[in-house]
Amino acid sequence: MRNFGHDGPEKFSELGINGKNCEFHAAMGLVNLKHIKEIINKRKLLSEYYKKKLKRLKIIYPLISEELEYNYAYFPIIFETEDQLLRSKKRIELSNILTRRYFYPSLNKLPYVKEKYLPVSEDISKRVLCLPLYDSLTLSEIDMICRLLLRVQNYDI
Repeated sequence: MRNFGHDGPEKFSELGINGKNCEFHAAMGLVNLKHIKEIINKRKLLSEYYKKKLKRLKIIYPLISEELEYNYAYFPIIFETEDQLLRSKKRIELSNILTRRYFYPSLNKLPYVKEKYLPVSEDISKRVLCLPLYDSLTLSEIDMICRLLLRVQNYDI
């Protein structure tokens, strides 16, 4: 229950909360607050580098309002089809690089919610993948991730 109700990476078994933190996590968060601007700036640079390297990949990015002070917590990409996402995710994970589907499944599909037909949510939730993004991620690691994604797209592996 304390991990959003997750029962595995893509399955929910019950209503949950984001209650994974303990006193140690809180203390680490307080210690790192003085570094937060530096961390966010590094993540922003890495996000920009991803976009530069992925120009030839057939994806789109979520729109982020100009008025928002974005924290670069995630690097989500949106594929044209779920099949492209699944093939890309599998190929990247064969190289021991973890990705995460974002807002999947669509919240109206959770077993404890009364199902309602939400075609836009259902469609987009099947096509969003978050690539690794953390402040110690290297440019060469991003290069490898991008090469793998482009290889799947261009050579249909």
